Amino acid sequence: MNLHACTILLGGLMLAAAAMPAAAQNQIYGQVRLTLNRTKAAPAGEQTEMRDNASRLGIKGAEDLGGGLAALFGMEMGIDADTGAATVPAYRNSYVGLRGDWGAVALGRLDSANPTGSPLYSQVTAITSFAANDAGATAIGTSMLNARNRVSNAVGYASPNFSGFDFRARYYLRGAVATPDVEDGSKSLDLGLNYAAGPLKAGVGFGKDTRPSGLLANEFSSKWQAGLRYDFGAIEPYVLAGRDSYQNTALTRRHVNYWIAGAKYSQGAHAVVLNLLRRDVQASPAGVRKRQQLAYTYALSKRTELQAFYDWDGVDSSKANASIRSVGAGIRHDF
Repeated sequence: MNLHACTILLGGLMLAAAAMPAAAQNQIYGQVRLTLNRTKAAPAGEQTEMRDNASRLGIKGAEDLGGGLAALFGMEMGIDADTGAATVPAYRNSYVGLRGDWGAVALGRLDSANPTGSPLYSQVTAITSFAANDAGATAIGTSMLNARNRVSNAVGYASPNFSGFDFRARYYLRGAVATPDVEDGSKSLDLGLNYAAGPLKAGVGFGKDTRPSGLLANEFSSKWQAGLRYDFGAIEPYVLAGRDSYQNTALTRRHVNYWIAGAKYSQGAHAVVLNLLRRDVQASPAGVRKRQQLAYTYALSKRTELQAFYDWDGVDSSKANASIRSVGAGIRHDF
């Protein structure tokens, strides 16, 4: 689907939302996030570019069905704001669901922005801070932490809050790209237990892939992660660690360990984020990927933020000159 078709479709959704009865509460929202980056990748050389950082445009809503029950829906389109092109797939999420005293359930293409969240990725966003976006040159959520977020053909559930605890689960068939044989395709389960009360946030997550013919290289037999964050006021330190286990070969790792340790310092409109990360390289038993990030943001308003960052990524310690260094600055606006 090209951008023109997506725009027409979204325009139709907006008109439909405006025509809905008062009982339905609907919202059009989005983000535009752009930075100018200078990147040096050894040994390839240097590059200056304008980079989109996960801009999006969406509509979501809820209808009160009575008796404490509500119907939920949402469609969020990804846009490369630097070129105007739509992402592939065009929609980051597209779901329908229900919410009641028992929690919430959603069906469709699900990510952390849907009402049931993402058992693994939502845990990462609650515990850690990004520097300054989890996209573009500073992306770590799926690359370093492997906290899979956006999945198709999924069923998600989020429990109510019980004294600070909540539980999330998601079960899904993978989309067409990851299932070359539909009748022998992989199935996946993600679980997350979270706690948030006062200054403390913590969580434990688990994931598992299954495939009758045996797991593919990018699928894991099990995944565990755990982390915590504490708010001291101006400074919020955090740590998250995990282990991904794969169906390995003689030349690849069975277990991949990873961790992130960092802190966010806030003072008025100013904020600084420092992240240190480490991940074993699955394809190289001797390789380690280390990463350091430093970001500064200044909030011009509740919707508009100036950003600047430095990111050094030691992609694979077992290879000579395998590193990427990036610096950048830009603007984020939410609407």
